[in-house]
Amino acid sequence: MKKNITQAIILAAGMGVRLKELNRGVPKGFISLGDDKPIIEHSIDVLLDCGIKDIIIVTGFMDEHYENLRSRYPQIRTVRNEKYSETGTMYSLWCARQLFSTDFILLESDLIYEIRAIKELLQSPIKNSILISGKTEAGDEVYVGADDDWVKQISKDKKTMSSIVGEFIGVSKLSYDFYLKLIQTAEEGFDSSLLISYDMDCLVTVAEKNHLGFLKIENLLWAEIDDVSQLNKAQKVWKNIKNLSA
Repeated sequence: MKKNITQAIILAAGMGVRLKELNRGVPKGFISLGDDKPIIEHSIDVLLDCGIKDIIIVTGFMDEHYENLRSRYPQIRTVRNEKYSETGTMYSLWCARQLFSTDFILLESDLIYEIRAIKELLQSPIKNSILISGKTEAGDEVYVGADDDWVKQISKDKKTMSSIVGEFIGVSKLSYDFYLKLIQTAEEGFDSSLLISYDMDCLVTVAEKNHLGFLKIENLLWAEIDDVSQLNKAQKVWKNIKNLSA
């Protein structure tokens, strides 16, 4: 039976060093595309429209921006990654471990996407699932390889992959049991490095023994903003997303 998910975690601790000259001294999530509302606030509005009632934001770099946002949204809670400048995304996800105990939507702060990304992921019968798209040519793509419906690889290096099924978006639906396995894997890995990622490192490791599926929306409008070239492309994608609701 499909479980009703009402919780989301947004990873927003990163410094966005590749956008340093363009983000005007704000975190990546506070970049605006054509209006005064930051992209993370658009993401929050989408989550709320889809029935998410509790949003945990893992902050770090310039966390005061997210604290100000929290003061305007009673549905938001924050937790700070105190080591944001020296850790990877999995450490940020680890920082939220005491704030929830249920299935959840996981996403990154530097994304724009259609509302159907969240709607269809929530409706998917697959308990643990990552959202993927068709080819975007956005630059810095992360590819997903699978064996039938089971995710086996998440990597930027196409040469090392077989059976590529799509591009990783940065939005996932995970059960709490799967999350606990991620935490266990992370804590074992932290002895060697705090820079491990939740996606290319921990998701793949846990998926070796636990089913991780995928939902592919071939023509989904979405973009990630990591550098100047992606920002320019995201401006165009955002116009198309806005036109859908016009």
